[in-house]
Amino acid sequence: MFRRCASLSTVVILAAVWLATPASAQFFKTQPQPPQQQQTDNRPFLMRLFGLGRQEQQVAPPSVGPRIIKVPPAGQQRKAAPAPAAVVKPQNPKQDDARVVLVIGDRLAADLGRGLDVAFADRPDVRVETKTIDDAGLASTEDIDWKAFLEKRLADKPRPAAVVAMIGRADGRPIELPDRVVDFPSADWETIYKARLNELMRVTREHVVPFQWVGLVPVASPQATNDVTYIDGVIRDEASEKGATYIDVWEPFSQNGAFVASGPDLDGQVRQLRLKDGIGFTRSGARKLAFYVQQSLGAALNVAAPTANLMQQVSGGGLVMLLNDPGAAGEDKLITAADLTQPKPGTPLHRLVVEGLPLEPVPGRYDATALR
Repeated sequence: MFRRCASLSTVVILAAVWLATPASAQFFKTQPQPPQQQQTDNRPFLMRLFGLGRQEQQVAPPSVGPRIIKVPPAGQQRKAAPAPAAVVKPQNPKQDDARVVLVIGDRLAADLGRGLDVAFADRPDVRVETKTIDDAGLASTEDIDWKAFLEKRLADKPRPAAVVAMIGRADGRPIELPDRVVDFPSADWETIYKARLNELMRVTREHVVPFQWVGLVPVASPQATNDVTYIDGVIRDEASEKGATYIDVWEPFSQNGAFVASGPDLDGQVRQLRLKDGIGFTRSGARKLAFYVQQSLGAALNVAAPTANLMQQVSGGGLVMLLNDPGAAGEDKLITAADLTQPKPGTPLHRLVVEGLPLEPVPGRYDATALR
């Protein structure tokens, strides 16, 4: 009986193994399969023995050949999302009655005007107006006659609160007159050039508008720098002699008097200040150039509004010099000789102003004791 039970158990085990074996392996010789990654089987021993609780896993066949990716038609392709727009800081809008700074000159003056736009971007009461031509100067009037332009512009409204000129970079050439040609440089050339400088200053004086000459700067060409040095000296001497404001910017844009492309900006950081052509200014250079002019324009732009309006109404010859601000006292007109009252004879004021004598010493005060 025991032998019969053992034989029956052996048959059952063999049948279970037979059933767990794939059909293809029961009757046919199987091909060797490539080794696959062994997976951990966590089933109990009896379930693994009889092949129970096992789920068939579908293994993807290995990829053979190149991989093909379906690309949608051009009309169905997804468009790339647009890049976010750059945030631009809005500038303060200019007031309707903003004071105008007129900048005239050549290519360097155009860079100066752009620098002044940045300098006064936060001042709605100041607006920069530019009139520049790249190679325009005073040696030739073919491109523009600066005297005629100023006469017409200063007669229009609103009249500029100040005129800033940067002229002379391209003036290293002969002056052509109707009867002759004056060579550069020469004594006759300098005389004619100074006369044309004075004409511009005279026009601004007649319209009672402050006029400022901005000096020239070295350029990359050594020969052109020599010409610019000579012209800058003529402008500086003539402006100083006629009482106009001359702004020297040679040193901030040179090294030992020669051209230099890089240098410290307004923040003290070394940056490229001049363009690769050796003439124009970069954005940092233009802002630095405008800084020196901005400081000089303070006297003309920082007066009270009543004074500015009053000066717009003044006309005639001579230069009006503003000693103080009438707007602070509420005055609405300039003081004339008829408004002055003569001091009475015998008074200390008459003795000091009319007779030109010192005041009488006061007993007990320091000036009453004679120094010995």
